[in-house]
Amino acid sequence: MSGRHEPPSDRSFYFSLATSTLRFALIVALVVGGVVLIDQAFPKGGTAAPPPGASSSSSPAPSATPSGSPSGTPSPQIVGVRIGVFNGAGVTGLAATTASKLEKQYGYVPAQVTDAPSPVAVTTIYYRSADDRIEAEALAANFFSGLDVKISRLPASATNVEQKVQVAIYLGSDYASAQGG
Repeated sequence: MSGRHEPPSDRSFYFSLATSTLRFALIVALVVGGVVLIDQAFPKGGTAAPPPGASSSSSPAPSATPSGSPSGTPSPQIVGVRIGVFNGAGVTGLAATTASKLEKQYGYVPAQVTDAPSPVAVTTIYYRSADDRIEAEALAANFFSGLDVKISRLPASATNVEQKVQVAIYLGSDYASAQGG
C-alpha cells in the first residue's frame, strides 16, 4: 500500500445518501401538504353545528337580511333558535298551532308552548339577550309581517319564561283576529 487514500470505486454510498435526502424531502412535503389539507377541511371559526334538538330541514332557512345590508350586520340564525309561544288571545290551541307552523316553515325549536299569564292585545316578541334581538326582528318581519308586532327585551321579572327560551312570543288578540279566530 502506498499510503494514499483512494476514493471508493463504489458509488452506492453517494446514491444511498441522495436517496435518503430525497425520501426526507418527500416526507416533509407530504406532512406539510397534509397539514394544509386538514386546515382547509376544518377551518377555524367555521359555522357551528345546529344545537341539539334542532329540526333538520331540507329547505334553506329564509333570510331576514335585505340584500343591500352592510356586511357588518349579523344575519339571523333562525334554524335551531329556541322559542317560547304564549297564547295571550284566549283562543284554544293558538300557541300550539303557531309553534308547529314556526317549526315546520322556518326551523325554530319550540322550547315552551303555553298560555300567557294574562290577556295580550298586541302580539309582542321578547328576546332574552342582545344577540337574540336579530332573531326576534327576523321573526317579526317573516312570520308576523302583516301585524304591528312589538319587539322588546325580556324583562328580568318574566319568571314564567323558561331559561332555555331565546325568543318569547306573546300572541295577542290582533294575531288571533288575523288568523280568523
